[in-house]
Amino acid sequence: MRTLTINRWTLPAAGAAMVAAAAIAISMGPAQAADTMLVHVKQSSIADHAGDCPDGIIGAHFVITQIASGPATIDVQLADGSSQTVDRWKQSGTVAHYNAYFTGTTVTDATAYVPTSWTGQFNLSNFICGPSTSTSSSSSSSSSSSQPTS
Repeated sequence: MRTLTINRWTLPAAGAAMVAAAAIAISMGPAQAADTMLVHVKQSSIADHAGDCPDGIIGAHFVITQIASGPATIDVQLADGSSQTVDRWKQSGTVAHYNAYFTGTTVTDATAYVPTSWTGQFNLSNFICGPSTSTSSSSSSSSSSSQPTS
């Protein structure tokens, strides 16, 4: 059996070690969530649906495939220069769904942060058709899109 001897330098040395460890931890900053990457919607999926709504577009439905839990939000950029942060509407198996609503404009891009290990697709699934109720479009730098519940 060993005997632990504490002398007058043991406590100050232990205190200095704790201060040093705290300084290192603070300099490292907050812990990062799982590694993520920014992805853009597949541009051909936007072009594929350009003629879907001859009477007007009132929104767009996006999907992110092969993801167990899709990002809480995506960002959608519109042709009038405005953008929307859109909440996830639902998760159906390994597909995350998002609906953006707008009138008088169309989608130019959308982005999302997904895990770096993700291998699925980010597509505009379809435009949401309906008559535009606006005769002129107003532009804003950012807005939020609310989702119907399902």
